[in-house]
Order: sequence, then structure tokens, then C-alpha cells
Amino acid sequence: MAYIEKSFTDTKSKSGAAVMDKVSTSNGIKTSRPKAEKRTLSSPRPRRSKEIIKDALPINAEMEQLWSHLPKIVTFLQSNYDDAVTSNYYRGDFKESREELIERLLDPELSLEEVSRLLGVCPATVRRYTNRDWLGHHRTKGGQRRFRLSGVAKFVEEHGRDIR
Repeated sequence: MAYIEKSFTDTKSKSGAAVMDKVSTSNGIKTSRPKAEKRTLSSPRPRRSKEIIKDALPINAEMEQLWSHLPKIVTFLQSNYDDAVTSNYYRGDFKESREELIERLLDPELSLEEVSRLLGVCPATVRRYTNRDWLGHHRTKGGQRRFRLSGVAKFVEEHGRDIR
């Protein structure tokens, strides 16, 4: 049991000596104990599906076709249309440009629940990743964490298991 505790509490300073933390006990005596070492992320630990489906497509055939045509579609939408006709039917200016609209739709904002489902981990683990600056996020006015799909993809590329 001691070797397990030692693996979690031993840290070395740059000089090689163990880093100690001063702790007060209930009787007022100050003692020293080793500070806990900050761990690095090796990879997220998603839970595997109980059913193993061999040769299954991650998305259906219709979505596969859409994904293959998406770059051409986005380029077409961005370059061939403008907001001149549409603006005649609305009062005032649009709150975002056409490029910002396309970017928002292609890189959607995700909730904590959605990210935890995508990564296959519990919400507390996603919170831990954000607290340690491993997973980028921003907060709403109400203090809720929000993520971008591009940030989740970057996290998976950096810390995830092999992507085929």
C-alpha cells in the first residue's frame, strides 16, 4: 500500500529533493508531507461500447455523402450568394456577416453534456479537462461552460486514442 501512496505524493524539485507541504493538524502541531504531483494527461479514457460492431460506418450513407460534398457546398454558398435580396425582407442589419454565419454553423457551440457524450466520459471528467486547460472552452453569462466542435476535435487529436 505504501508504494501506491508514494507514487501519488512523491514529487521532485529541480534540485531532485522531494517537495514538502506544511500541514496543520487538529491539535495545532505543524507537520510536513510531500506535495501531490500534478499529473499530465496521457489520453481520455472513454468507455467502450458493450456491443462491438465490426465494419460499421460511424455515420449513415446519407451523411457520408453530405460530408464528401460539404467543401464544395460551403465554397458555393460563400461565394455565389449575398445578403442583398434577403435584407429587403428584414429591418435593420443582420447581427453577423455571411462568413460568420457559415462559420457558426460549421463549428457549432456544444454544451457540457454534448461534449461528455462525444468523448465518452462523465461530465466531471470534462470539467477536469477544462480546469487543467487541456480542453478549450468559454463561459456563458450564466457561468455555463460552452465548447466549440473544433476545440473538441483538437483535444482528441492531441490527447485521444488513434484516429483512423
